[in-house]
Amino acid sequence: MSEPQSPHVGTSAPPLLPMPDACNAGTAIRAYVLVNAVVLLLPLAFSPRPSEWWGLLLQGLAVAEPGAAIWLSVMCLSRRSWRKLGGLMRVGVGISAGAAAGWIAQALVDSVIAVGAGSALPDWRSALVGAVLAGGFLHYLSLRAQALTPATVQARLDELQARIRPHFLFNALNAASALVREQPQRAEQVLDDLAELFRATVSRPGTLSTVQEEVDLARRYLDIESVRFGARMQIRWAVEPGLEHLRIPSLTLQPLVENAVRHGVESGTGPCLIDVWVTPRAGMVELGVVNDYSPSAASNGRGTRMALSNIAQRLHLLYDITADLHHGPVDGLVPPRYRVRIRLPL
Repeated sequence: MSEPQSPHVGTSAPPLLPMPDACNAGTAIRAYVLVNAVVLLLPLAFSPRPSEWWGLLLQGLAVAEPGAAIWLSVMCLSRRSWRKLGGLMRVGVGISAGAAAGWIAQALVDSVIAVGAGSALPDWRSALVGAVLAGGFLHYLSLRAQALTPATVQARLDELQARIRPHFLFNALNAASALVREQPQRAEQVLDDLAELFRATVSRPGTLSTVQEEVDLARRYLDIESVRFGARMQIRWAVEPGLEHLRIPSLTLQPLVENAVRHGVESGTGPCLIDVWVTPRAGMVELGVVNDYSPSAASNGRGTRMALSNIAQRLHLLYDITADLHHGPVDGLVPPRYRVRIRLPL
């Protein structure tokens, strides 16, 4: 992954020759995939006999694995220094670090093999391979960065958010219209909440909001839906104090509670308990919703999972692989419950 652009608005253009954020898990995984793919191909290229492949493969892995770790460590720990350089100089740093990582890794292997027999200088070819791999990886990141420029990402995010906004506003308006004749005063309050929802979701610019804003938005939506379902819809909140100002993607929590209402409360006839939580966990922030649901109603294909797919795409654009979304039935509970959990980096 190229240097992370701020996901708040994304108005500046990326550098023509970007450098990787080597501290990012996505970059590390892609680097290891590239290195190991090359190592796996080398035995096929240099030895026609399968009996010799394992020896060459183990020799290659013995150098490639520590070499990749050294390169990623150097690029991560020194990122504040090389980010101040120009584009070509930054790429030169990356290629030089690749050559040095290959040289050092080969030296470590030679020192282990030649214990007690005097160590020889490492093979220069390891440095050359390290430089070539680093250059190829940087070129791949450059192409990927061009496909994920801030303007492109922001346009995609705007498109995804534009899809989800009318969806829940339409449902909320239906709830308000049902009260106009029977409970006009309550309908007025619902319309006030709906106006606030519209202001918060349509008029608010940017890609991120705060945990407090997302919780308030979800509460307003649930207040509107409580008009339709009354005591059948039971809500339990568990929001960890101190996370109120943490910035997270807009329209993340509200679609989850909307799904819980639609596929839990609306699909059933009895009481439905919905649990909503926001808490830090294992160095990340976790948002989740669990609701009672009817497996028979779920099997009828009522859920399109549009909201979950939408959120998953936005998380990938903003955080690459450092965020995740998991959903599915919770085993062993009566009544059956369905859980959706999102984890974001702090």
